[in-house]
Amino acid sequence: MSINQKSTPPISVIITTFNEANTISALLQALEKQTLLPAEVIIVDANSTDGTIELVTTFAKKSALTIQLLPKRGNRSVGRNLAIKSAKHSLIAITDAGCIPEKTWLQTLVGQHQKSKAPVVAGYYKGIAQTPFEEAVIPYALVMPDKVNEAHFLPATRSMLLTKKFWEQLGGFNEELSDNEDYDFARRLQEKNIPMTFTKNAVVSWQPRSNLRDFFNMLYRFARGDAAAGLFRPKVAFLFARYILLLVVSLAIAVVLEPKFVLKLWIPLGVLYSLWAVDKNVRYTPRGWLWLPTLQFTADAAVMSGTIAGLLKRLQKTIFG
Repeated sequence: MSINQKSTPPISVIITTFNEANTISALLQALEKQTLLPAEVIIVDANSTDGTIELVTTFAKKSALTIQLLPKRGNRSVGRNLAIKSAKHSLIAITDAGCIPEKTWLQTLVGQHQKSKAPVVAGYYKGIAQTPFEEAVIPYALVMPDKVNEAHFLPATRSMLLTKKFWEQLGGFNEELSDNEDYDFARRLQEKNIPMTFTKNAVVSWQPRSNLRDFFNMLYRFARGDAAAGLFRPKVAFLFARYILLLVVSLAIAVVLEPKFVLKLWIPLGVLYSLWAVDKNVRYTPRGWLWLPTLQFTADAAVMSGTIAGLLKRLQKTIFG
């Protein structure tokens, strides 16, 4: 049951879409069922060709929600900036196509904002797996509940509320970034000491990637975007260090002994690494744990290749402008 809308400030919800015909209806239906209804929903679509625009238009005609659809070619940062600029209200809630907010999502974000007075509120997100593979993907893509550090949890655009004033103060989302724009935005919030708060109860559900190719592409894009933006995470440095050490030791064994001994090194190390991959995430994946070694090696390859591609892009930009 919805709360009294007059007792809370009006909220603009913004969404960006590109070919989200399979997910956009579920998101809009979830917004329609919120205990605190948004005053407006602004969707910026990057010229979808799969029927997304038609679905939104049809839904808007029948819905009690005020839905504004804006066409704009560009990445997610371009779309989000346009949506926030077009919003009529000072409080902006952000989520993504592919997410399904729980009924109290918006009410909880606003309540946390009013309680803390923080201009930025980070909500939480959980995976909804339909297959064992998708279940195994979740710990590689999301922060699991037992690993959440509330004091340092950075806002992500899956579940986030901010004031238009502080969005303007930061200059909006970086429109040169298309894959990690929310991480860059959160880092700039930290650098300017803008207060942020976290609520684990403002939850949206997220649909994990359903095949190995899409899983690789997701992590590749994130790593490429981080490196291109000059954002380097310690765990990526440790990942490269592991494989560089393996390469150096393998070359030394091949030179000092024989190449065949390299294989005798790799096989037990590969087994141990696979067991580690299972051990660290098996508690989250009762159905999909057999996929964990494959996902670990795939994630390693995606992150390293994406990081290298991002560094090359950054170098090219530095040299040629």
